[in-house]
Amino acid sequence: MITARFSHIFACKAFTAGLLFVYLLLLTGAAPASGSDNQESSDEPEGLIRSVRFSGNDAISNGVLQTVVRTRTNREIFSIPGATLWLGLNRISSRLGEAPRMINTATIAQDVERLRIFYNNNGYLEATIESEVRELRRNRWQVIFRIDEGEPSVMQTVSFSGLPAFEDPRVMERFLARSQLIRENEAVNDTTFVSNRIYSVDLISNERNRILTILHNNGYASASRDSIVVQVKRDRENPQQLDLAFRVQPGKVYYFGDVRINLSAPQSTEGNFESDTLSGPPVTLEPWQMIINVEPDARTRSRLLEQRVLFTPGERFNNQLYLSTVNQFQTLGMLSLRQFSLSEGGGLPDFSDENVPVFFDLETLPRHQIRADFFGMQRIGLGLGAGLQYSNNNIFGSAERFELGLNTSYEFIEGNQENPRSIETFVNYSFPRFAFPFAGFNNDPRFLNPRTRFQLSYGQIRQINFTVDDNVRFSTRFQANHDQTTTSFFDLIELEWFDANITPAFREVLEETTTDPLFLQLILEDYRPQINSLTRYTFRNAATHPIRRDRGFFLETSFELGGNLPRLIEETLFTRPDSLRGTFPSLSGSGRDLSYSQFVKGSLDFRRYYSLGNNSVFAWRGFVGLAYPYGLSRTIPLNRRFFAGGSNDIRGWNPLTLGPGTNDRTVNPINGGDIKLAGFLEFRNTFSRNFLNTNWIFAAFTDFGNVWTGPRNELDEGKFSMNSFWREIAVGSGIGLRLDWEFVVFRIDFAYRVTDLGNEPGTSVLDRRNIHFGIGHSF
Repeated sequence: MITARFSHIFACKAFTAGLLFVYLLLLTGAAPASGSDNQESSDEPEGLIRSVRFSGNDAISNGVLQTVVRTRTNREIFSIPGATLWLGLNRISSRLGEAPRMINTATIAQDVERLRIFYNNNGYLEATIESEVRELRRNRWQVIFRIDEGEPSVMQTVSFSGLPAFEDPRVMERFLARSQLIRENEAVNDTTFVSNRIYSVDLISNERNRILTILHNNGYASASRDSIVVQVKRDRENPQQLDLAFRVQPGKVYYFGDVRINLSAPQSTEGNFESDTLSGPPVTLEPWQMIINVEPDARTRSRLLEQRVLFTPGERFNNQLYLSTVNQFQTLGMLSLRQFSLSEGGGLPDFSDENVPVFFDLETLPRHQIRADFFGMQRIGLGLGAGLQYSNNNIFGSAERFELGLNTSYEFIEGNQENPRSIETFVNYSFPRFAFPFAGFNNDPRFLNPRTRFQLSYGQIRQINFTVDDNVRFSTRFQANHDQTTTSFFDLIELEWFDANITPAFREVLEETTTDPLFLQLILEDYRPQINSLTRYTFRNAATHPIRRDRGFFLETSFELGGNLPRLIEETLFTRPDSLRGTFPSLSGSGRDLSYSQFVKGSLDFRRYYSLGNNSVFAWRGFVGLAYPYGLSRTIPLNRRFFAGGSNDIRGWNPLTLGPGTNDRTVNPINGGDIKLAGFLEFRNTFSRNFLNTNWIFAAFTDFGNVWTGPRNELDEGKFSMNSFWREIAVGSGIGLRLDWEFVVFRIDFAYRVTDLGNEPGTSVLDRRNIHFGIGHSF
């Protein structure tokens, strides 16, 4: 064992030395030729750009200005001067690495103008920029942009004229309250407002767009950017003081005209439609019509399409309702939107008539689909998984979706005779509306794209130390969007039957190592058959790209209440209220009573992403979770507890192995906890783009946190205490590599336990490291 470890360390050092040698060789490679020796001399500088500097910029940082200019050096690893590894690769082959960034005076002159415009757009109207080119050594140049920012110009007041008198006075009140240009409750008169903000073209453009939005949403369909003129006036006594005036010409009021919807079958060329013409309240106002044409092979009821239209033909035009209707069709999931427009022929709108027709051209997706999935994973061990799924799209003609699936997985753990594996089959049935008891909210504008899903699943799992012989779950979920970024999920009822058994080998180990009979009994309780129910509400606000996660934020909070339905069943059918035991007879006839737990549980997960220039991202995540049993219950069900460790959690530890507290799982195999606190920091830098058809990202991260048992838990190990929990925070840190394609991110992380709380044996460097593989960013 000592020899093997020594060989491993020696191999790592040799490999690192080899990389360093290649790296130094690349750095000292010959410079690219700048021209023939016989070429006549010229005043135009030639050679590589080694440095780009900015001086005099106090208000705007170097990092921001670097994104404005096109004069740039070759990328440097970790900003180490001269560490242009990818330039070295390019010297070996023009197909590798990054081409040399050569000095170009024309580009520098254009950058001076770009900087001037950028400063002007951000309020520095008197800014002046000059460039200087210095030769550091032969064919190596430094470019300096010298900036005199001057004083920023300030918008004193902002006035609006020409805005129409809207039918709803709250429209103007909301518009003024949400303005980024004016200060709330600081008005000079009814049309002029105090601003005192630095002049910004972006803020003015946003205000123009907001004016267009309220015009389009209140009938003024023909309004365009040319309908809004912005005038800027300097103060005579103080030229840095500006007054802004928005002059609006809204045009006339328009109304929704006839609506025509065509729905074709997939790849149909016949055009044999069955037409349904609707007119009169509540669908339309007289004399306007809604004409719905559906091909018979599309197998869709016209009623479904009519319900997706959120506006009424004949009423005042509202662009928000029009676009929301487009979104309603897109989220049905059983059709594609080929075209939509405000004209009969699908072209540009004709505003010669006050009534604007609306046209939608739709096509159903293939009705029957079979999909096979194969995937790799790394949870407790390296594993493979496969899935087969059949879906029937639009099964009953109202966008109902029926899904039948089978998933299986297998994990390999070195030296383990019972490697984890699982098999699960499931049935889903969903439709694009709320079912009882929330059907009354289907037309509520606060709930967009409502959907109801029923799911029934059955699974068998073999894990380390225990098996799940039967796991039956039924759930009813209601889901809706509130706007483009926020979604609510409400699981009205989730009922689960969980029949687990501890393995004989693990029971033998427990009996040999555990001297406390109470501790042994409490551990065994985790693996007895259980039945549980819960009701859960989840709120999610995802204002970031789901794959790249390079800017914006993600927020998810949930609250759940568990165990009340089994309590009601026991009290009603099996036991008197004064003699409840927290169990009732097994459903399988095995003779083993089913236990249940009553509990409340809440969690908050917040993630923030900051873009640091074109190539770098800083991200952080915070997680807080709390579960509390009540009634007769002293513990939380095994599958509802908090766990720590793994590729998407605190990466210094293996999945599910951290905590609770300083507990050592090799001595006390306690499963999870009732309280979880965790924080995550990660820096990502894209050091090569489109190399081997992917972007290469370096990551450095630090994760910290732990789980603890709660005050009602009868175990003394891992208890949460306000006086000591901060000493039990586990810290893991490391580096990683991401291969970023547009549709997926592959991840590998090398993590090291900075603090070892005794959860796993060993204190050497090799014992405290972990390697994790994953799909997608860790958070």
